[in-house]
Amino acid sequence: MHRLVIKTASYLLLSSTFTACAAQEWQPAALYPALARLAPGKDTEVFSCEAPPPAVVDIQTVSKYGETAGKLNNSSVVDAEAESEYLADIAPIKAFSKFIVKRADNYVEGSSSADAEADCALTWLDGWAKGGAFLGNINRQGQSVRKWELGTFATTYLKVESASADTAQKARIKKWISDVAYKAKEDFSTRTELKSRRNNHLYWAAWGVLSAGLATGDRKLFDWGVDCYRFALAQIRDDGSLELEMERRKRAASYHMFALAPLIMIAEAGEVNGLGLYAEKGHRLQKLIDLNIAALDNLNVIGDKAGYKQEDLYNESNLAWMEPYYARFHDERVLKWMTKYRPMASTRLGGDLTQLYSPAVASEGSVVKQRD
Repeated sequence: MHRLVIKTASYLLLSSTFTACAAQEWQPAALYPALARLAPGKDTEVFSCEAPPPAVVDIQTVSKYGETAGKLNNSSVVDAEAESEYLADIAPIKAFSKFIVKRADNYVEGSSSADAEADCALTWLDGWAKGGAFLGNINRQGQSVRKWELGTFATTYLKVESASADTAQKARIKKWISDVAYKAKEDFSTRTELKSRRNNHLYWAAWGVLSAGLATGDRKLFDWGVDCYRFALAQIRDDGSLELEMERRKRAASYHMFALAPLIMIAEAGEVNGLGLYAEKGHRLQKLIDLNIAALDNLNVIGDKAGYKQEDLYNESNLAWMEPYYARFHDERVLKWMTKYRPMASTRLGGDLTQLYSPAVASEGSVVKQRD
């Protein structure tokens, strides 16, 4: 039985305008280079926008590793029945995210119906804002889903905000993104004894909250994400490994890659907003980057450290972080992977990152999939 509860709610907004003081006082720099190059256009084709689906207010679902994950199998052995239930539960959420990200990607790329598609993405975000999506009864696994998708909502809004002059609509969306972000921040600021408050889950929460800060102009949310980033840097060992991700046994390599993606995006957000986050703690993040790049060629680099033969999951992992990383550092070690997988895409990091960071590069190959 699927335990995700979808309900439509009349979500009472506290104000028709976004009133957070921080949002009025701080104007963050544009995260994605392509957004600074957006040029006005005029649609040449009609795009018919479907009505947004009912808001997913409550998220009551299971881990794909089963209810006892972490106690019996260290979250390294997938429970087939639990995974099937989880995927069915989150299907409405993933469908929503995929739809709005595609609309926003087409807007940035300047499709023949770009303006209409941007308006559609905003209409869908507004529909979930009015319905109070993700602000209901959320269990522990639901908290994970909430923080992952927060990045999707915030970065989609960042990409299409300039397409609308409807200040009331944008205020509702920003208020909702802010509310979801503060819930996610609260989730990962409590029960700090849990590993999920110290491993890759925290890093993804940090990215989601920080990206919400960029979308809403809330420096408090941004700073919380940066603080979590610095906590993550302190966890990177001299050999580039993360102790808690090594505990994933045969999936240690995959989880090291998964943990890196949000940290790269936070570092990028810091760089464009005057913080040299790549250089902090003696360029500590580079150690994790180097380990992951080495493991792409030889899984034993991490397997020998973990004590388990590693599953080759990289084709399903998120390598989209390579686009902003390469755009900044031109590290030739990642070029062959970028060539193989372009366009590099991740709904949680902003959609088509090849377009956002390398708009002049022709997209070839298959899309790198976001592993959930």
